[in-house]
Amino acid sequence: MIKINNVLKLKYKIKRKGDIMFAEERRNKIISLIKNKGKVSVNELSKNLGVSVVTIRKDLSYLEEIGKIVRTHGGAILPNHAKVEWNFLNKIRQMSIEKKEIAKKAYLYIQEDDTVVLDSSSTNYYIAELLKEKHINGVTIITNNIYIAEKLMDSHYEIILLGGTIRSNSFSIVGPWSIKFLKELNLDIAFLGTTGISKEKGFMVANFLEAELKKAIIESSERKFIVADSSKFSKKSFVSFANFNDITGIIVDKKIPSDFLKFFEKNKIKIDCV
Repeated sequence: MIKINNVLKLKYKIKRKGDIMFAEERRNKIISLIKNKGKVSVNELSKNLGVSVVTIRKDLSYLEEIGKIVRTHGGAILPNHAKVEWNFLNKIRQMSIEKKEIAKKAYLYIQEDDTVVLDSSSTNYYIAELLKEKHINGVTIITNNIYIAEKLMDSHYEIILLGGTIRSNSFSIVGPWSIKFLKELNLDIAFLGTTGISKEKGFMVANFLEAELKKAIIESSERKFIVADSSKFSKKSFVSFANFNDITGIIVDKKIPSDFLKFFEKNKIKIDCV
């Protein structure tokens, strides 16, 4: 089977001054320009690279899909998990192929009659999709994400949306009310996202209130899994919410850095590479 990337390379090659420029080369130049300037517009890229606006938009869509850039109104910037939270709807599109594979593995851990926690993680959106498509008897789903709750509203599950303060950028609900409620529960399994993973600092997010909520989920859950695509490794964020010995396991795509694989093996940390 021809790989998608190879097909794209053949499809999007262009002629420029008598030479052939493949899409891969052009996209690398786009990333380089964004690194140098911080932000670039579609028109600016079109002029600099000598291609149409339509071609640039296709390139940006592809680069966003694989997690290399974040599209903005009329242009693009580089992603920065460590310092900035992306809008939840944008996060869903980043590394979506990897996130869907992670979600498939996570789904297999859910058993009948489980109480399942899906925090405000874009990967958890895809777990919610699978739960909606493939019903599991007796499952109750708790989430602090409005978008995930809406996704499951017309499913056969009992859905509990945590109360508190809404964070508009992430569609998540946080605060003392959510934490108080969680501490009174005995939960079966939880899936948690993270914006950064460090050998020294463990799992991190960019917001203190999100971190406190994740800590409460971990404390109340019997089984707790981190769901994280490989772009999160070796990236630091504002506040830590868990160490490696606080969780049951990690579900990640196969692009995980080799030094982390060795680290997990050495420290006997359960990991599923999908």
